[in-house]
Amino acid sequence: MITPSTHSIPASGSFCKVAAGVYWLRMPLPFALDHINLYLLEADEGLYIVDTGVQSEHSKTIWQQVLNALNKPVAGVIATHMHPDHCGLAGWLCQQFKVPLYMSALEYYGAIAYFSPNPGADTSVEVDYFVRAGLSQAEAESYVSDHSRYAESVAPIPLAYQRLQAGKSLTIGNRQWQILTYGGHSPEHVCLFDAEARLLIGGDQILPYISPNIGVYSREPEAEPLTDYLYSLQQLKQLPADTLVLPAHNQPYTGLPTRCDELTSHHLKLLDRLLKHCATPQSLQSCLPKLYRRTLTGQMLFFALAEGLAHLNHLVKAGRVTRSLDEQGVYRYQACETN
Repeated sequence: MITPSTHSIPASGSFCKVAAGVYWLRMPLPFALDHINLYLLEADEGLYIVDTGVQSEHSKTIWQQVLNALNKPVAGVIATHMHPDHCGLAGWLCQQFKVPLYMSALEYYGAIAYFSPNPGADTSVEVDYFVRAGLSQAEAESYVSDHSRYAESVAPIPLAYQRLQAGKSLTIGNRQWQILTYGGHSPEHVCLFDAEARLLIGGDQILPYISPNIGVYSREPEAEPLTDYLYSLQQLKQLPADTLVLPAHNQPYTGLPTRCDELTSHHLKLLDRLLKHCATPQSLQSCLPKLYRRTLTGQMLFFALAEGLAHLNHLVKAGRVTRSLDEQGVYRYQACETN
């Protein structure tokens, strides 16, 4: 059983103290998931910002108001991973306050590769990704051409950074934060753990109530992140049960081992559904109703395709499902008879 913390949830755009020297800021997001939790860590030299929100004038205004209220200089910006709601204003904050950006290597270079302009690149591989999932050519091309809005939610990434590496630590104020990195949701997602205080900044890796997206996208269509994610849950489960988890969405909670078991069970159930559905050959798109109960369009369909593919790739790599390309260029998945 997980237990929400007794801290009152801050109003949108507001902050509160969640632990000694740790502030929790609730930043609005222009998505279906309408908020992100950001954290500020106090040290003698100033504040270390953990994640930033997306690039927008509204987000910038909130940051200016919060930093004015706290009345301390900014000492650094930490991005747990490369997704826009986590690193969207990292470049702006670093430039405004002339402070370093802290990220893991794969997340930093992933952000540079994804959000930097790449004129003239062959986008046919992206179209193929959607067509092979079962979408029409027109649907596939609409997703590829709609990339600009996503990229605009991230300010230019700083051209230098300081690497966060698993097994090392960060000293911020009176706290010694162990650096933990995990795959699955993103290539090298950073979590920070204060063992003495039993406090974990979990980012998107381990959320209460909702499951982080575990997706395979067009940049690496043969990726198999679900194995990495399930492994990360095994590792996080070893942390003390009374650890206070500070997640990127919803609210802080205790009961980390239970939450790891719940998320593991969730993904195993999705794999079982796919195996049953693929008794006859199925496209990725035709599998989605077995994974999601709601109607999927737009951005929700985009993320659902990615997560469905992550589960199918997992089954293919495990030898439990075969994959073949039909005459229309669509991948068909079929469960092996031994299942």
